[in-house]
Amino acid sequence: MKAILLTIFKILVILVVIAKISNWFLHYNNEINAFINKTMFTLIGIAYVVGSFIWDKKILNITFLICGLYVIVMNFIPDFSIKSILGILCILTPLLMVRFLPETSQN
Repeated sequence: MKAILLTIFKILVILVVIAKISNWFLHYNNEINAFINKTMFTLIGIAYVVGSFIWDKKILNITFLICGLYVIVMNFIPDFSIKSILGILCILTPLLMVRFLPETSQN
């Protein structure tokens, strides 16, 4: 079951990347661009939520989960002044935490 879900997720990611690149040449209308962007951010959020279960550190689990949920939910709430800033922070923060948090030695 995991393999099937992972394959579906990879196919969706590939389709979104193809759609984003093809938009450079085909210039889709605003509704299609909005759909592609919502799909892209929803897939990023799903990846973060699923990724929140693989880390050993609770702070990473919680950060990935909260940020992933926000990235998913932000697609379906109306615009407000700091929505995009919070979205960017929620995409970058978990990645930076993984990069800069010290590894615990297991000796």
